[in-house]
Amino acid sequence: MSLRENKSAAGPDTKGYQKTLDIYGRLLSVILMAFGLRQWAVIVGLAGSPGGPFETMSAAWQFLTMYLAIVDLVAAVGLWMRVAWGKVIWICAALSEVAFHTIFIDSFGTDYAVVVFHLVAVVGLAILVALVRYERRAWPFNRR
Repeated sequence: MSLRENKSAAGPDTKGYQKTLDIYGRLLSVILMAFGLRQWAVIVGLAGSPGGPFETMSAAWQFLTMYLAIVDLVAAVGLWMRVAWGKVIWICAALSEVAFHTIFIDSFGTDYAVVVFHLVAVVGLAILVALVRYERRAWPFNRR
């Protein structure tokens, strides 16, 4: 769904929850852009990582770093454009990073701040999407 289609689907004037969802997506986009750029900083040697310098990381850490460097930036672009695939890629990236730091603790260690951030952000998105759908369904009845 493109930006123009997204605006027309929301109705002639954007309702409160839709506008809140758009702003939420843009904020998530900026945060994911920072996450992705940090991963690239690790790759080129400008930032440190719990796995150590990129050249001396294990293969699993190198895979995780490269995966997040690409997926976070692609999801950030999709969220900024407000297209459906941006949300899908972001949810996949968020849940995979949660899995890396909870299920595969032996390989990647624990990073509870990232885990909590992603879980709260996904729940926040789910709540906002439910509110937008409820608002769209109830909108014709509110016009009277």
